[in-house]
Amino acid sequence: MHSIYLNLGCADHQRQGFFNIDLDAPGADLHLEQGKALPWERGTVPGIYSAHLLERLGRNQGIRLLHECRRVLQPGGVIRLVTTDLKALIDDYLSDRPDPSAPGVSRGERFNNALRQQAWIYDEAELTRICKMIGLEPLANTAPGASSDPALSGLESDAPGQLVLEFRKPLRQLAAGDEPLVSIVMPTYKTQHLHQALESALNQTYRNLEILVCDDCPTDAIEAITAEYGKFDPRIRYVRNPDAGKDIGRLNHVLCMNEARGEFIKFLNDDDLLDPECVERMIKSFSDYPDITLVTSKRQRIDQYDAPLADIAATQAPVAADSMIEGLSLGTALMLSQINFVGEPSTVMFRREDMIEVTPDFMSVDEQPIAWASDVAIFLNLALKGNTVYLVQPLSSFRIHGEQCQVLYGAAAQGESRRCWEIMRSFWARHEFDKPL
Repeated sequence: MHSIYLNLGCADHQRQGFFNIDLDAPGADLHLEQGKALPWERGTVPGIYSAHLLERLGRNQGIRLLHECRRVLQPGGVIRLVTTDLKALIDDYLSDRPDPSAPGVSRGERFNNALRQQAWIYDEAELTRICKMIGLEPLANTAPGASSDPALSGLESDAPGQLVLEFRKPLRQLAAGDEPLVSIVMPTYKTQHLHQALESALNQTYRNLEILVCDDCPTDAIEAITAEYGKFDPRIRYVRNPDAGKDIGRLNHVLCMNEARGEFIKFLNDDDLLDPECVERMIKSFSDYPDITLVTSKRQRIDQYDAPLADIAATQAPVAADSMIEGLSLGTALMLSQINFVGEPSTVMFRREDMIEVTPDFMSVDEQPIAWASDVAIFLNLALKGNTVYLVQPLSSFRIHGEQCQVLYGAAAQGESRRCWEIMRSFWARHEFDKPL
């Protein structure tokens, strides 16, 4: 089907120049089947207008429909949402304003009637939170009838009790030749392999970098090493973690995110290595593929002496060639397998702005910090907002040795690990992201 504006929830207000869609309206061009994908290809729809359809759908059905809208929208495309305002309903009830059109109807009766006419009602904060969670960016509040897209202007009346919000699909694809700043962020604690890790960052073929070293070590050894390298390369920046050693590195990872200045984040643990072309290949993926939020690659396990180790289930490539994996499919595969085939933090790259507003920090799901498998928490949040590119060439080396947190604390943390995986699985299933359309 060719590109055209969509009118979701047209009822008996079919609009010329729009493809009119409704649940059951006789004159609609298409009847929306809940649980079915919209019949448009990714990135082909310039704009969507939806008036009073969301409240007719259950919460999960509404979220999945919004996710579908983000999928079919062109980069930069706008969706304008008009729905009953939960806050206005509650304010009307609390103020006990009389309704001249319904004499004798009490405020309690009006409130219950309003609730029974809807399947789910949103306020501004909740609808904005959901849209941001699935990768739509809010636009400035617009007055009724006034849209940032002229084609979506003048379509609704200034009716009381109505919530009108607009969101845009981000422009994610880099233009060919763009060289944005990439932050290679290093949450450091140990010095044994730090020289090699730093040199693998400094030797990247992609040069527009900052190399941010966040120090969690109880001594000044890391500061001294960083200062020595910094004499010869101004791209290195050192930050001391004021809460060093309090939480096995979590606060240091958060410090890396907060202090980074680059558009893109590339983690590098102090004992891991990057292939010289790692950043260049991953930045190219953000140019080659539209609507992606995460790039990862196969990684090579190595021992403390740099010798390669055999693959395990988690390090085997899930695809045979470089591929784009749809976000919800990636998240569902992670939740079903409980195997982190995406990789450790040193393996991936993503945009800082896609994760910086996750609360209470970027290693959280459902507003709950994930202490173990925190990298999977990052991937789930990114999977909701866009797709993932997997590169089959190993672009990082993940070191296995006896001083790793996974080795030192793994057995003692098995219960915590199970709890964290359960939080993530529950979140994914509760929103029905695991159900195919």
